[in-house]
Amino acid sequence: MTESKWLWWSGVALLVLTVHTNWASPLAAWLFAIPLLLFTARRGLLKVLGALAIGMVAWLAATSLLFVPQALLAFAGLTLLQWLAFVAHRLLAPRLPGFPGTLVFPTVLAAAEYLFPVLIRFGDYGALGSTQHANLPLLQLASVTGVYGITFFVGWFASTAVWAWKTRNARKFVVYGVVLAAVFAAGGTRLLFFAPTEQSVRVAAVSPTRAADQRSSDAQSSMDLKYWRAADVVAADPRATSAAFAPVTDDLLEQTRIQARAGAKIVLWPETHARVLERDHRDLLDRTAVIARETGAYINIAYALYTGEAPNIRNVSTMITPDGQIAWTYDKSEPTPMEPMTPGPGELPTVDTPYGRIAGAICYDADFPHLMRQAADKGADLLLVPANDWAEFSELHAEKAVFRNVEYGYSMLRDSAHGLSTAVDAQGRVLAETDWFRTDQQTLVANLPLQTRTATVYSSVGDVFAWLCLAGSLALTVAALRRTPAAVSTTPAS
Repeated sequence: MTESKWLWWSGVALLVLTVHTNWASPLAAWLFAIPLLLFTARRGLLKVLGALAIGMVAWLAATSLLFVPQALLAFAGLTLLQWLAFVAHRLLAPRLPGFPGTLVFPTVLAAAEYLFPVLIRFGDYGALGSTQHANLPLLQLASVTGVYGITFFVGWFASTAVWAWKTRNARKFVVYGVVLAAVFAAGGTRLLFFAPTEQSVRVAAVSPTRAADQRSSDAQSSMDLKYWRAADVVAADPRATSAAFAPVTDDLLEQTRIQARAGAKIVLWPETHARVLERDHRDLLDRTAVIARETGAYINIAYALYTGEAPNIRNVSTMITPDGQIAWTYDKSEPTPMEPMTPGPGELPTVDTPYGRIAGAICYDADFPHLMRQAADKGADLLLVPANDWAEFSELHAEKAVFRNVEYGYSMLRDSAHGLSTAVDAQGRVLAETDWFRTDQQTLVANLPLQTRTATVYSSVGDVFAWLCLAGSLALTVAALRRTPAAVSTTPAS
């Protein structure tokens, strides 16, 4: 195998391990771009685009989204945007010899990843920085720059390594090493000296038992009821449909009562696991209110509500206060492209409690940083996120949500049917988690820090770092093009 082929295949292999799946390697994220950047100096850029496409196909296959047309189109766009970073490195870095040349790749990469949710609106997927969700000191950088700052530093490592390799001089890493050490030191300082308060509130995320879930599933299958065929659900015999839905709803109410009596002050249900006909809606709210009054708990129930008005289904979260009143009824703002319901108005609800201000969102909503900013702008201390995932998507979706905690400075309780449920503090520590696929009944109980949210730099200035990367990409391009051909080295020093 020639050296060029070896570089290409090494990049592809590391890229497949890098893309954020349930089995991604955080270390591979720092390494994959090195052989591909070296390859760009030797062979055509289209082959690098092919490598990135293989990585995207691997991600789509690993998450069972390969045959979803919307996902294919969206991630084709992401692949092209990320490819621009390699194109820029090939064309511009040789014209900016030395240290400036190392900044081209990470700057364009961070800018491209920022443009993906802005232009294509598929959530902040594909961000290289997301692979570092468990690196707590580095993760704190998100409180200033969002996930894009972490992408920048991971990408900058690769371009600096290429520069050091080509010049055969390891001292080229000095500037990068000093800056990265400062980032880690600042993150460690934040973790050590600005840790959440020791005061806490007991929270619980509940799910139905496997037996109740199976009874409900069998009953719905016997009637050929499918969640997404809402018109068929509404047209079916309402008595039989209510009876088919009842095992899950009844069990969730019982689990709520058990956890609230055991001391949980906030109880959360998973997204759309409970299903309710419009005619039974009032009864569900009344039964929940009885438990809330009996136990003094705040109960956030989440469910699919089938209505007589097209599209016949709503994805709803309702908060019941200890006095039995409804604090909010919220419709999911960002349904996935596969969900057959009308989006809600896009306004996150909040309620003031003795345990701080609580905000609510639903599942895919948390993949849109601009939407989650609302909770920070409204001074939320705790964000409740009912969710519903699938096996191939479960871990990565919960891991991505951790960035919202660090970016905006609130704790999060996330309850996922068919996924990973987590309780995470404002600095990204996962205090408790349960896996739907590894437990008979997924019930998460945790003590989340009880404190007033401290505003982060990111929650105050927003995506300034991403905009600086966009501006930096333009500035580097202009600087490179202004260099006369004579000033450009014949040997790329990228």
